[in-house]
Amino acid sequence: MSTDLRDIEQFAVLDPARGREPTEREWDRSRAGIEHIMAERSAPAAAPARHVRRFAIGLTTVAAAVAGVVVVAPMLTSSAAEKAIASWTPAPGSLTGADVMPQAKACAESGVGGLDPAAVVGSADVVLAEQRGATTMLILRQGAVLVECLSLDPDGAPAAMALADGPLPPPGKELVNIETQSSVGDGDGQYSNAVGLADPAVTGVDIELASGEIIQSSVKSGWWGAWWPGPAGGEVDTFTVIVHTAQGTTKYRQSQL
Repeated sequence: MSTDLRDIEQFAVLDPARGREPTEREWDRSRAGIEHIMAERSAPAAAPARHVRRFAIGLTTVAAAVAGVVVVAPMLTSSAAEKAIASWTPAPGSLTGADVMPQAKACAESGVGGLDPAAVVGSADVVLAEQRGATTMLILRQGAVLVECLSLDPDGAPAAMALADGPLPPPGKELVNIETQSSVGDGDGQYSNAVGLADPAVTGVDIELASGEIIQSSVKSGWWGAWWPGPAGGEVDTFTVIVHTAQGTTKYRQSQL
């Protein structure tokens, strides 16, 4: 099939980010993501995740996606992923103190994003932690380094994403943003996740899937996050982010964040 340049120009008008220059913050996040990629390529290669897909439309959202590059994503057997999904719950349980230390130490040992595997990890280093069935998701901080770790297999290494290597400003007028989102796996073992910043006024964040199912996110210390079964995290505008404050509720499409 041949492609005419005029056809491409006609499609270009559909780009929601057409003609928009990224902000300085977005450029900083993009550069940080590229530095993570370059640093990872100089290190021994880790086992890649299967079918990792990232939501990206236009230059602006590409910059946000690059900042959350998956740098360690161990292969999971389909049975391990299916067991994790079978025990999944739409509302999370909170993990604090000594209960989350095994997962926090495993996250630090990944070394992702500049984490020091030899450093002593304490409960104060855990920014956010939740448990859904057998699976733990947490955000770990060491100095200026922030990393998300998702442990679907309690006996295996966690999948880890470098969220930032420095302090980030609040998300702005939208009250929340999406720092990273993805889907991993296939079939009955496919799952998605999303993580972002939340304004101090935010009291809760829910994810509404196209099916109408509502997933309650965890919100703590200026961050929100959730994981769930299915491919929506790697697709375009297939879920809505519902933000709750004392003043009411606001809904955002993925492409708005």
